[in-house]
Amino acid sequence: MSKKVYTSPKGTAVWPRIDTPDTKFDEDGLYQCRLNVSEGDFKAFESQISSEIDAGYKAECAKQGKDKLRMAPSKPLKINDDGDYEIFAKQKAKVHTKSKGTLEFSVACYDSKGSKIETPKIGSGSTLKMAVEVNTWFVPSQGFGYTLRLRAVQVIDLVEFGGGGGGFGFGAEEDGYVGEGESFNDTFKANDETEATNAPF
Repeated sequence: MSKKVYTSPKGTAVWPRIDTPDTKFDEDGLYQCRLNVSEGDFKAFESQISSEIDAGYKAECAKQGKDKLRMAPSKPLKINDDGDYEIFAKQKAKVHTKSKGTLEFSVACYDSKGSKIETPKIGSGSTLKMAVEVNTWFVPSQGFGYTLRLRAVQVIDLVEFGGGGGGFGFGAEEDGYVGEGESFNDTFKANDETEATNAPF
């Protein structure tokens, strides 16, 4: 069963790794993106995903046979050290499983009109939206927590790395970045049917 996908508010990307995964700390690679958003958008998005997190917490309490669990200190939604309201999402590039072997993943990319495009070199300062799934987890040494799995991004204003300046809920944005490609609705359904959506991460 496919998990619910949430569309983030648009925000400013900080050191995103979308076109190629980061292998500095994980040889299998990690796609990731931090978005700095407004306080109002941050709180609205936090409220939007809270019911799924609460349901996951209650289910884990029942599984562990406890009334309450310690909460993990690390959260994907936070006010960072600079005082910015930050939403962080990530996606493993490779996942090794016993039953299906190694599964490979990527992050889909769409332009400001909602058309799927080849992922450009998205750099810091780009204005993006993210499509994410909520993943709740429990580790006894850390407690209960959640991560946001990065499924896709919408590029509203592109700042290329090293240079100058439908299904995921991505609609058209006026006066934004436009690429050449198939529409979101025409492509994602077909791609999603071939992707393992229940990978263990």
